[in-house]
Amino acid sequence: MLSRKVIIGLTTAVVIVVVLGSLLIHSQLQTKTSNDQNTQQQTIPPQVLRAVLSVNGYIYGGYWTRDTATDLPNFVTNVKYSVSNIGNTNAVNISITIHINGKLYSSNLLPLLAFSEVHYSSFSVSTVYDSSSNVLIQTSCQDSTDSYALTVGSMFPRYFPDDPNVVKLFITPKEANVVNMKNAIVQAKFFPTPDWIALRDWVGSNIQYKFDNVSHGQGEYWQFSKETLALRTGDCEDSAILLCSLLRAAGVPATDVYVVVGETQGSGHAWVSFKLVSILGLDSWVKMEPTAGGNILVNFFADLFSTFEGREITCSFNDVYYTGQ
Repeated sequence: MLSRKVIIGLTTAVVIVVVLGSLLIHSQLQTKTSNDQNTQQQTIPPQVLRAVLSVNGYIYGGYWTRDTATDLPNFVTNVKYSVSNIGNTNAVNISITIHINGKLYSSNLLPLLAFSEVHYSSFSVSTVYDSSSNVLIQTSCQDSTDSYALTVGSMFPRYFPDDPNVVKLFITPKEANVVNMKNAIVQAKFFPTPDWIALRDWVGSNIQYKFDNVSHGQGEYWQFSKETLALRTGDCEDSAILLCSLLRAAGVPATDVYVVVGETQGSGHAWVSFKLVSILGLDSWVKMEPTAGGNILVNFFADLFSTFEGREITCSFNDVYYTGQ
């Protein structure tokens, strides 16, 4: 049998071994945990600070205006745009450029755009009637670039417009083709003939009547005077618009000549109202019918006779004035 001292010694040794083993296992677990944490810290990169730009735009309306160089309509489109910083740090020295049809239109520099901040601005683009323009908005900073493209422009209404300012744009006394034709007619006329009679006779003789559905495939299509001169055809409003433009180009005041749109004998019609003379404060007006032919003598008396006809008038206009009835 083992003595009491031996049993106590063995028990003590076992306890020491168990305690030392537990301490060793705990130390190994702590070392593994520390190593795992160090490994995880090494695989997760630090946060990257970066400015990210985003540009957007939209059209918010427009209007028709007269081009002072050509005397023809332009459509002015209003464009709004925004530049946003959707990154996580400030953007500095932000360049904003606008190109129209590939040409630089404007350039702007923002010193600073904080993260989550939005910059708003707007501009207008003038486009020739019946055409379009390509707009490109570009922005860039130290970390990012972005762009936004859109198309602007409009088709000119070729029917009786509701807007008086649009109606007036059909009369183009300063348009190059109108001016050249007016000069040619006045220079070629028989000397005693007044300019207004020579112009009225030329339109009646040289513009052949043609319905819009034949010329343009639609029921109503108002032509500009340059188009009527090129085609040498048109219906009543086309000839009236041309004659009014020629008379205005010849120096007739805007108060003395108008295109009149209305009805005669129950049918839609257009003609020219021309102030022939003012005597003792009384104005004498003549209704010109340029679609009636080109015989000077016959048409002069025909226009005088038609002046006394009762007609329903919708409106009268030229390049300066508009009067609705």
